[in-house]
Amino acid sequence: MKNKIKNSKILITGGAGFVGSHLAEELLRKGAKIFILDDFSNGRAENLEEIKNKIKIIKYDISSSFPKIKGLLKKYKFDAIFHLACFPRSLSLKDPFRDLDVNAKGMLNVLELAKINKSKVVFTSNSGIYGDPRYLPTDERHPDNPTMPYDANKLVSEYYMKIYHRIFGISITICRLAAVYGERQMVKPGWHPIIPEFTNKVFKNNKAIICWDGKQTRDLIYVKDVVQGLIKSFLANTGEEIFILGTNRETSINRIYEIICGLLGKKIEPIRKEKTPGDLRRMKLSYQKANKWLGFKPKYTLEQGIKNYINWFKVNR
Repeated sequence: MKNKIKNSKILITGGAGFVGSHLAEELLRKGAKIFILDDFSNGRAENLEEIKNKIKIIKYDISSSFPKIKGLLKKYKFDAIFHLACFPRSLSLKDPFRDLDVNAKGMLNVLELAKINKSKVVFTSNSGIYGDPRYLPTDERHPDNPTMPYDANKLVSEYYMKIYHRIFGISITICRLAAVYGERQMVKPGWHPIIPEFTNKVFKNNKAIICWDGKQTRDLIYVKDVVQGLIKSFLANTGEEIFILGTNRETSINRIYEIICGLLGKKIEPIRKEKTPGDLRRMKLSYQKANKWLGFKPKYTLEQGIKNYINWFKVNR
């Protein structure tokens, strides 16, 4: 396993994001040569602080015209591209055209680059493509039913990957992720991930907002488990198969809030508001296929992951 990674030239789009930076660190530790492409609209330079002198950071927008990207990267020959760059799901209704540019056009740019370099492409897609589940746990056979522009453009990107795989022979892996959380994930304007949002509010003795009745559930997967799955998918020959990286466990929003309050030693009643557009009622995702094909299995419990996040938050808030 290590031999295939060692000395490989690997490009990570969106590598300054919280998931991308963890992936970069782990691949670097395994001996890869890491290149980061990020426009820093969502990512942060601080996420790469500890490894910045060991990697190449290229500040650029993945949705720019392909000739510009080709010219910028033509001197590198990447063995693999991990495509993590994306426009946030929560903003996709507000600005669907930007979502289209980043999440669909960005994928075409990655695939054209991969075609030139003969790179393998590993894509972080979204389990929200399934919409409200018809059965639980949801697996890869579940019908697709996107409910947001973000989901639709992620699905379009998957089809682009399959087309380029079939016609040009590009090696690909599609990973549909559960709700990822972990250190370096932060609240930003228009983007309020559940665990950072609740932690930030409760730590400051403020009331967090819970929309709907709070009984809606999420399958929350710790960032280090996602990194494990992405690396395993790079190492495997997967054809054009889709893999869910989840935990096969659903937790209500109310319960997530209780766990965070308990770990922070606080008891604060949340503010209740109406359901937000595109919100899913339940989420429980099977990782059985990823386990069988890739040897993937999440290692961290939700409680362990949230505790790790809170410890990081206290130092880096």
